[in-house]
Amino acid sequence: MAATIRCPRCGADALYAYGRIKNGKQRFLCLMCNRQFVPVKKQSSPPMAQRPRCPLCGSAMHVYRRQSGRIRFRCAAYPECRGYSKITA
Repeated sequence: MAATIRCPRCGADALYAYGRIKNGKQRFLCLMCNRQFVPVKKQSSPPMAQRPRCPLCGSAMHVYRRQSGRIRFRCAAYPECRGYSKITA
């Protein structure tokens, strides 16, 4: 069974196929609130455990970049401390 597409603003399912965007994806127009949108499939991010500690100074690390299958962390004391860590899922 196919998932029902709903308007992200008002949640209505009264939609009109309203052309396509540049890369060919279907665009919709909500007949209730006149919002134009392209349905986006939510990407599942890899689960994140506790934030790691910096291997150089021991302070907490912040998420620096999320890529497919991995998360990069950077030391909270950046730029004084240039410690980093990668977690792959």
